[in-house]
Amino acid sequence: MATSNWTFYKDSFAGTNFTSKVLSATISQGREKYLDPYSGGTLRFTIDNTGEYASNFTFNGKIIMQRNGSITTGFQDWWTIQEIDYNDYPGNTGLPTATITCVDGLSRSGRYQATNKSLTQAATYSQAAQFNNSPLPSDLVIFPAFGGTGNSTASAQSYTGTVLNQLNLLNATERGILRTGILSTTPNQCVFPYSRNQITSQIVTSVAFGRNTSSTVIAYDQFDRIQNGLSFINTATIEPEGLTAQTEANAASVSTYGTAFYSSATVDYDITQADGNAGWIANTFSNPASLRFRISFTDTMQNSTAYLAFQNALPGGIGFTLSYRVPGAVSDTTTTVALEGWQLSITPTQTRWTLSFSPLTYYQFFTLDSSTLGILDTSRLGW
Repeated sequence: MATSNWTFYKDSFAGTNFTSKVLSATISQGREKYLDPYSGGTLRFTIDNTGEYASNFTFNGKIIMQRNGSITTGFQDWWTIQEIDYNDYPGNTGLPTATITCVDGLSRSGRYQATNKSLTQAATYSQAAQFNNSPLPSDLVIFPAFGGTGNSTASAQSYTGTVLNQLNLLNATERGILRTGILSTTPNQCVFPYSRNQITSQIVTSVAFGRNTSSTVIAYDQFDRIQNGLSFINTATIEPEGLTAQTEANAASVSTYGTAFYSSATVDYDITQADGNAGWIANTFSNPASLRFRISFTDTMQNSTAYLAFQNALPGGIGFTLSYRVPGAVSDTTTTVALEGWQLSITPTQTRWTLSFSPLTYYQFFTLDSSTLGILDTSRLGW
């Protein structure tokens, strides 16, 4: 049986350990679906506030939560305090509590406004890093070195708006993934972008997801297959900053199902790149029967080896193998998926994880015989 044994510290790795005060906690990070914008992650934990213990926490103070108190293994991230909700017991009797809301680096980037920021033409995530130190503070860093600087090019511009808004525009241009995490023992919040050509190299082979637990399998107790629904698209318009909008359609899908429209603002640097972006969306999401997945499991039902391997895979691990059995089938279906986001519900007795997946094919940028995304026996293998 695996257990998380979370440890909570304030200010630094060697800071105050207040784990004994924590009654429960929840975390939400990433996104649910491939086309969703990022809003950033949230940690909320409730503490025993006897003696007004919450007065030790201040706005923008740092929190780190670690598995087994280890700085080298397991899922961990820096969190910045934003709000304290005091739950005082009426009559000043009983147990007073306080719920403290913290945000990750991605969410925090939405609190910083750029005004007429000069951004040079560059690979998407290289341009994102131009926000470092201005307007971002020194303890919040966009770090593309792990996941690549980007395969698409972002246009030069004078930008006014939040850093998070531009990160979402850059990601809509790149069609990659944004993660947060730690870089070293310093309490810096880091945003790690992963460019689309890096996604399929971030495949985790040490652990998979399935129906039965083992030393290499995390077993879920809740499983959802979700058909495309609102993510069914066969006609896409990309609206690049300062350029003419580009529209592409999957003619066969339109003929069969009618038009299902999508539009997206981007910072594609020219119309050729924008047209490729539109073509990719129109072709990738053109089947209404395509699936995405959501699973849920607890730490206590897992093999300890598999659970540690899963935690050690975060935040950089993106691709996983997922097996499931359709009702009435005699064997499992196995597919490769991309981890889009997660939620945790933590109590002293167990941690429940809920994971959202997209098909990994959404990040494999080659569509056979597409006029913009690749034609067999030619050199046009992607946009």
